[in-house]
Amino acid sequence: MFPCLAVVFILLQIAFTYSELLVHLPTGKILGRKATTLQNIDYFVFEKIPYAAPPVGSLRFKPPQPHDSWDGILNTTSLNTTCFQTSRDVDVQSEDCLYINVYTPQLPDKNCEASLNVVFYIHGGGFTDGFPQPFTPDLLINNNIIFVTFNYRLGIFGFLSTQDDVIPGNNGLKDQQYALRWTHQNIHLFGGDPNKITIMGHSSGGASIAYQLSNPKNKGLFQGAILQSGTYLIPGCFQRDPRKIAFATAARLNSHFKTNNNSQDLLEYLRTLDSKTLAKAGADAFKIGNDPENFYLFQGFVWAPVVEVKNENAFLTEKMYGLLKAGNFVSVPILIGHNSEESVSFASDMAAFKKQMQVYDDHVDWLVPKDMQILDIKDSTTMGTSIRNIYTRGGAFADNLRDAVKYCSDTSLNRGIIKYAELFSKSSTAYFYQFSYDGQLGHRDAPFNDTERVGHGAELSYLFCYRMSCDISSYPETDRLTRERLLTLWTNFIKYQNPTPEPSKLLQNVTWPPVKTDDGNFYYLDINENLKIKNHPKEERYKAWNALYDSLGYDDFDTY
Repeated sequence: MFPCLAVVFILLQIAFTYSELLVHLPTGKILGRKATTLQNIDYFVFEKIPYAAPPVGSLRFKPPQPHDSWDGILNTTSLNTTCFQTSRDVDVQSEDCLYINVYTPQLPDKNCEASLNVVFYIHGGGFTDGFPQPFTPDLLINNNIIFVTFNYRLGIFGFLSTQDDVIPGNNGLKDQQYALRWTHQNIHLFGGDPNKITIMGHSSGGASIAYQLSNPKNKGLFQGAILQSGTYLIPGCFQRDPRKIAFATAARLNSHFKTNNNSQDLLEYLRTLDSKTLAKAGADAFKIGNDPENFYLFQGFVWAPVVEVKNENAFLTEKMYGLLKAGNFVSVPILIGHNSEESVSFASDMAAFKKQMQVYDDHVDWLVPKDMQILDIKDSTTMGTSIRNIYTRGGAFADNLRDAVKYCSDTSLNRGIIKYAELFSKSSTAYFYQFSYDGQLGHRDAPFNDTERVGHGAELSYLFCYRMSCDISSYPETDRLTRERLLTLWTNFIKYQNPTPEPSKLLQNVTWPPVKTDDGNFYYLDINENLKIKNHPKEERYKAWNALYDSLGYDDFDTY
């Protein structure tokens, strides 16, 4: 009799656990799994949930569409699909890739309301690469926060545009928006409060956050935003001439398009190609021609967001700088910043870097941002010389490589990030940071020994648990302290829209003020071994750049 009771008890446990891991979405039932953080906190995992219809066949190059309902129970316990990557060939990449992942410490039941804060994370990768798998959600789960990640179309699949109604472009951004709307509509089923969503991204993911903030249809979908080392004002995260790239890409595959510039013909032809051929064509677009523009620094990724023609499904139809300056964005508090020397990795091979900078010394007009719209070669050369003089005081970049790195950091990221925060703060609340802590956890060999040597992405190791960096007990105490501080600041912002809502001994009783440019100040938090409130990041160089832009006599910019 007792063995029978034991079997019944086990079966009841299995049935209870099974039902506990079931979530009933409007489109159908999904089954998740349980996992445990390094700190032995249980959480629930739902991976590879369809959030939109597969963008294949007639839906290739179209905005995302609703996914059909399904019968039975969909197994969502493993993530084994990414969107097609441009710079790497991985076995799990597919055109059918519009999936979302939810990691939650608590599912709702009759005794527990859906009330948890939510982070909706957009991965980086230059709009051509990237996927949400590199890190685990442990550190956010430990802070009782739901973590949502997802795939969106990249490269040619997500950002091809003919600048007309045939292929308007920005499908990658539209995927992001669709996933965000799905999260807002469904996160209560996973224990989350739809009114407590913070959107967050790094690098081109940070730029994506800025783009999402620019779209008025997103109002009410989130309560705050975190932009790490990226905004839409940085030159790389925008493409000015997508039609030229679209037809040049098609012409490399079919000579017919050397003379045919019909958008509908191009669409129909590209839809006949298998996905691997199209992905390779997208990658090869980086090699198009011998146009000197290909050698310009940071003048726009080949596949990137565009200004669309006005249409029913348009995401962006005006230049970003003008929208920001006019205050036309979703007004929520933001946390934004950069690392102390974003482009330090450029000089990891000093010989190659010196050779590259010699090219720009020989062509100083190539240093001029395209958003300045200077077409005359003489004027461009004059402006390029003025730009170089900000850093070298009359010398050559090849003879001043440390200064050349500063130029690269400012041009690729810093200048656009600081300007974004400056303009955003005139209409809303912005908290600005510089991550300056040079620790082992985020360390990448830098060729310089001065105080500013923390490169792009170094802070991510302190915020997220990479599969090889969950247990950092063997790391220096300052690394462990920096992780705890960074997580506390970010978690406070996620929960309270204020990174320092009350004094904290851990945070050295620092009160992090908003930027406040209206009174002439630009406050920011310098995150190093100690936390310090400072004023005006990269002040001398930023003011010099502003003076050059002001000298143009117009501000019809897109990036900055």
